[in-house]
Amino acid sequence: MRNSSLAAACAVLAVSMLACGCGAPNPSEGCIPVSLTVTYKGQPVEGAQVTFHADGEGARTCQGTTDQSGKAVIGTFAIDDGAMPGLYKVSVAKATDKGGVAGMGDPSLVNQDNTTGDPSKGQMPSMASADPTKSYLAQMKGQGGFKEAESALPAKYANIDSSGLKFTVQGPGANDFKAELKE
Repeated sequence: MRNSSLAAACAVLAVSMLACGCGAPNPSEGCIPVSLTVTYKGQPVEGAQVTFHADGEGARTCQGTTDQSGKAVIGTFAIDDGAMPGLYKVSVAKATDKGGVAGMGDPSLVNQDNTTGDPSKGQMPSMASADPTKSYLAQMKGQGGFKEAESALPAKYANIDSSGLKFTVQGPGANDFKAELKE
C-alpha cells in the first residue's frame, strides 16, 4: 500500500513538472520580426552581411545576410528570430568574389621558389617553398594592419559611423526596412 502511494506521488510530480515546463527560458522572447531589403544602383544586393548595431537601451546587436531579392531576415539569438526593440545603427558589407580568396587560401601568395629540388634527378621540390608565414605576412600592409578584402559596395556602408543607416525597431508587428545604397 505504501509503495503505491509513493508511485502515485511521483507520477503526480512528473505530470506537474511537464505541465509547468522545466526548460530554459526562451531567449528570443521579446524579439520583433525584422527584415532589411538592400538595393544598390536600383538592383537588389545578394550576399551582403547586414548588421544592426545596438545604439539604444534594450537593443542588442543582431545580423542577417541578404538573399537574391536583397532581403535580409535579421536574427539575434537564432538565424531569423528578429531584433529586440530599440535604436540601431546599421552596416552593410559585401566582399567581391576576388576578395573571397584573400588570406592564407590565396594561391597567388605562395612562394613559388622551387629551386631546392631537381625533378629530373628524382628530387622533389621542398615543401618549405610553400611558406604559410610568408603568405600571411604578404597580406599585411603597413604597420599592424590587415589587407582588407575588396568591397562590392561603397566602403562607407561597412562602417556604422559613416553608413548613415539608422532604424528603430518597435512592435507589435514586423518591421520591414529598406536601404537604397548610393555612391
